[in-house]
Amino acid sequence: MRNRDIYQRDPAEVALPNSGVAAMTDAQTEDERRTLRFELAHFVCEGEYQRGLVRILESYINHQGQPEQPAAWISGFFGSGKSHLAKMLRFLWVDYAFPEDGATARGLAQLPDDVREKLMELSTLGRRGNGLHAAAGTLGAGAGDSVRLALLGVVFKSKRLPEGYPQARFCLWLQKNGIFDEVRAAVEAQGRDFRRELNDLYVSPLIAQALLAADANFAATERAVKSLLREQFPRLKDITTEQFTDALSDALAPGNEGLPNTVVILDEVQQYIGEDAERSYVVQEVAEACSKRFGDRLLFLGTGQTALSSTPRLQRLQGRFTVNVDLSDDDVETVIRRVVLAKREDRIIDVRTVLDTHAGEIDRQLGGTRIAPRSEDKPVLVDDYPLLPVRRRFWEQALRAVDQAGMAGQLRTQLRIVYEAIRKTADEPLGTVVPADFLFDQLAPNLLNTGTLLREIHQTIVNLNDGSPDGVLKSRLCALVFLIRKLPRDACVDSGIRANPEMLADLLVRDLGSDGAALRSRLPTLLAELVDAGTLMKLDDEYSLQTKESSDWEAEFRTRRNRLTNDPANMSVQRSERLRGAIHRALASIKILHGDAKEPRDLALNFGTELFPSGKGITVWVRDGWGSREQSVLAEARAAGQDDPAVYVFIPRSDADVLARLIATRSAATETVEYKGVPTTEEGIEARHGMETRAKEAENNLRAVVSRIMDGAKVIQGGGNERLEASLPDKVKAAATASLARIYPEFPDADNGRWRTVIERARGGAENPLEAVGFAGKTEEHRVCAAVLHFIGAGRKGREVRTRFAAPPYGWPR
Repeated sequence: MRNRDIYQRDPAEVALPNSGVAAMTDAQTEDERRTLRFELAHFVCEGEYQRGLVRILESYINHQGQPEQPAAWISGFFGSGKSHLAKMLRFLWVDYAFPEDGATARGLAQLPDDVREKLMELSTLGRRGNGLHAAAGTLGAGAGDSVRLALLGVVFKSKRLPEGYPQARFCLWLQKNGIFDEVRAAVEAQGRDFRRELNDLYVSPLIAQALLAADANFAATERAVKSLLREQFPRLKDITTEQFTDALSDALAPGNEGLPNTVVILDEVQQYIGEDAERSYVVQEVAEACSKRFGDRLLFLGTGQTALSSTPRLQRLQGRFTVNVDLSDDDVETVIRRVVLAKREDRIIDVRTVLDTHAGEIDRQLGGTRIAPRSEDKPVLVDDYPLLPVRRRFWEQALRAVDQAGMAGQLRTQLRIVYEAIRKTADEPLGTVVPADFLFDQLAPNLLNTGTLLREIHQTIVNLNDGSPDGVLKSRLCALVFLIRKLPRDACVDSGIRANPEMLADLLVRDLGSDGAALRSRLPTLLAELVDAGTLMKLDDEYSLQTKESSDWEAEFRTRRNRLTNDPANMSVQRSERLRGAIHRALASIKILHGDAKEPRDLALNFGTELFPSGKGITVWVRDGWGSREQSVLAEARAAGQDDPAVYVFIPRSDADVLARLIATRSAATETVEYKGVPTTEEGIEARHGMETRAKEAENNLRAVVSRIMDGAKVIQGGGNERLEASLPDKVKAAATASLARIYPEFPDADNGRWRTVIERARGGAENPLEAVGFAGKTEEHRVCAAVLHFIGAGRKGREVRTRFAAPPYGWPR
């Protein structure tokens, strides 16, 4: 089964009109009507959309017979659907009929009973009065800074009048005098479009001639007609509130018929007002003036990104716009599920079976983050498929992060992206979900235009895709890294998502059955290759794309690394220091206590090319495969014979290339940090952080490689006997302990832990103090005493005695 088989509407056959953007049109063209028909048929009247419509209609109906009609306000973030809701209200208000087949707005829309009831009550009001009318538009469309002229333009357009004030007033005058059709016909008989000719109202000879033909008493000549038109219908920068209400009345209720039950929808009022206090004041004044003049007949409805109480400029409108509708994320999700992701009833069980089978893969994704799988995801898993709830939440966060100006919008953008996503996965087998990086391809053009995505970075990501499996995956990886690094990291809003291998794999999975394990094994290698290529940089436990400034740091790093790589002498010095340091650390913990006396013995490390007995302790001669051959070291140990006390250590030449690369990387990164200093820009700080991370990671890897090399070290005793203990310290300790008998053959004569007691007894005048060490003969006959007495002779100093018998072949306790 393919994904396309599960949808109510085949994504390959159904287009998303206008990319999901609700434009405030009048449905005058065939394309506009086709879009409107789709929007009505797919209008998801649930949640706040449903409650909002009921609240607005109920308030309007309940205030019939009251002196004033309160205005309504729809708020919500960019693209939350407020324009869509307002547009639906506009056409449902009048139950718009399509000229092609007579289908009506209320007939096409799937509306809940409470909404239908309120619309029926509204229709009853219209029949009892002067009908129903709706006007909708965006303020500021060609009216400059005049709020009154902008609002009148919306109303004029709804009555098929020109939006310009003088042209509309002229047409209203023609209608009032019963000559509109005659004048228009005369102009069009000359092959001109009447609407376009009105743009030249003051100078058009055709209008002047048509007006004289319709009313010979209007003026004596064409010149006089033009002069009178200029005086009677002047072009104004603004009008008074009284002129505004007069014009509104003339447009909506010509001939004093009485105003119909009217809604005037003003889209994006907040955006129009901005920070302009004067505009806010005029909007309030106009709304109050209309309320007083037209009473319960006229409803004003405005939309904005935030509630009226959120900004000082909007707060002054609170007293007039008292019916509030606030759209939320939940409303967006509902629309997407009902419009784009709706499933066939007979396929729901198939989708659920697949999701249950791969529940383990789904539940593990982005674990530990704020958008990780939740218990409330279970009821909507089937509804959201092929989107995973975790990825839907990731998209929402990413959209807000990269589109801070709000130009992309949530609902309209997500509708378009989700629609494209299901088209992309339509022919894939059931169980194929939409990867998170799909969002990047959809947003890239807009992000390039706004400067959020630099062209060089975009080009880098695109060029990585060379058509090979690794190239495709590298490109997807970098696209996803870009999105993740844009997410906010402040403590209060940090989602916990990081561009590390585990989370990148979670978000890249397409096939729930097979992608997870494969991606998690491949990504570390690919990420390392991207770092080596200078495309990514490592920051602690995650990755980031290289920027221009980080590229400068990268260039400095590569120069220094190449210099060290091509300098054998320097490399040899650093390698030797590393190996010697590792030997010192490995053997530092070795403690050798000789005999029952527990006399401590030291190790004397020798890293030279020749063996020089230290004269103190046990000589450990260390050589490596970079300077010596293993066979030579073994031959020398054998030739030295069984009496040779030296311990021979050979470090094999293994992981040579890896060791050299890590040494060069660590040194170059450290030197680059020291050379570049402390940057002040955000990009520079991140570049330094990345270089420090590279140095730290190289150091950790270097220690691991050196430790592995040390594990392979061989330890040989004089005569050629190789030690086979588990670790290097164990081998050296065992060899050194065995060498003690070769270095100190006379030590057994004095090996006793009770010599301190002998001293104490002698000082106390005991006749035979050596009994403490098990000797019953005369004191001078004990081998130790005899040797000491013989050496003392005449005039020996105590220091000389101690030096003599502490050294080989004695090594006696002091």
